[in-house]
Amino acid sequence: MKFDYCEFENESEQSIEIDMGCRFDDEPDELYVIQIMFHKDGTSLGLKLLFNGLDCKYQFKPEEKSSIIDYILHIVPDTAYKDWFEGSLHL
Repeated sequence: MKFDYCEFENESEQSIEIDMGCRFDDEPDELYVIQIMFHKDGTSLGLKLLFNGLDCKYQFKPEEKSSIIDYILHIVPDTAYKDWFEGSLHL
């Protein structure tokens, strides 16, 4: 899984939506969107894989979830949300 971009949208004082572009190794020409809702305490409120705006109903593998968290933790310090989370991120 390779990540293409990461966008943050503050949904409320207590939740945030993160949209991440990703490409799977077996489909390198297709761009998917991983949509995650997080509570301020770092708990996931929802995780979806979208293709052309449609929910793929995909079940992420543990190593994919780990890669997603690692990527977010790498990106967050360079954003306005660097101090937003009050706890560790969990999917």
